Amino acid sequence: MEAIVTSDENFYLYLIALFAAGAASGFAGGLFGLGGGILRVPILLYLFSAFAVTSDHIFHLAAGTSLAVAIPTCLGSVLRQRKEGNLDWEILKVWLPALLAGVLGGLLLSRVSSGSTLRWVFIGFLVFQAAYVLLPNRPKLATELPKRALLSVVSAAIGLVSVLLGLSGGMLTTPALMAFGQSIHRAVAVSSVGGLALSGVAAAGMVINGLNVEGLPAYSWGYVDLPAVMVMTPVVIVASGLGARASNRLAPRALEVIFGLFLVGLAIDMVFQVSG
Repeated sequence: MEAIVTSDENFYLYLIALFAAGAASGFAGGLFGLGGGILRVPILLYLFSAFAVTSDHIFHLAAGTSLAVAIPTCLGSVLRQRKEGNLDWEILKVWLPALLAGVLGGLLLSRVSSGSTLRWVFIGFLVFQAAYVLLPNRPKLATELPKRALLSVVSAAIGLVSVLLGLSGGMLTTPALMAFGQSIHRAVAVSSVGGLALSGVAAAGMVINGLNVEGLPAYSWGYVDLPAVMVMTPVVIVASGLGARASNRLAPRALEVIFGLFLVGLAIDMVFQVSG
């Protein structure tokens, strides 16, 4: 996949598109209370397809870049949770090792998975997430955390799936812990620490996975596109704050319905993209 961005004019256009992508994914992430990866990956897929020759590596590049962008946003969330005293290290001592084991498994699986397969997995995740969000009453599995072994299995599964899809894990961690009877504050705190660990290790792994892969765009480092990371990261941080403020003006259930329908539309669009 050789970059089409071969002239200054095209490169500036690419930077503008990245700025807009960062603003859109950051604002939507803040509006809906997400890390933004579920929105960033499809946007990056469109951008990389528009500015580069179609390749089976595009999904890997979008996932790796999304994970790298997530690192500073997750760090900011961890610092806020630490300041508010919400970090629960008793859970994290079990959660983090299993999560990182899942990350390593996800990196190995990503290495041997085709881009088209990963796109279909992502579409399936969009449909699952939309169904979950649109449910009027969320399932509650228990009033307390499961035993260490089961909690480790849940954490490892979240790590594996998140890496494959280019997510920092918050969309899976928070609802999973709440389903086990944990408060929203504790679930978000665990999610923030897990997201930082996951995105950092996974982004490094995607760099390694992409080394010596031929045809990646200029200025990419393995499966991480450096211009995208440098442009999108500060924009995402600012835009997510604006989105969070805007969310306070809408009813929570209205936000959930809008988000769920948005995910359905995104899934349908990706099906046409893959099928076409």
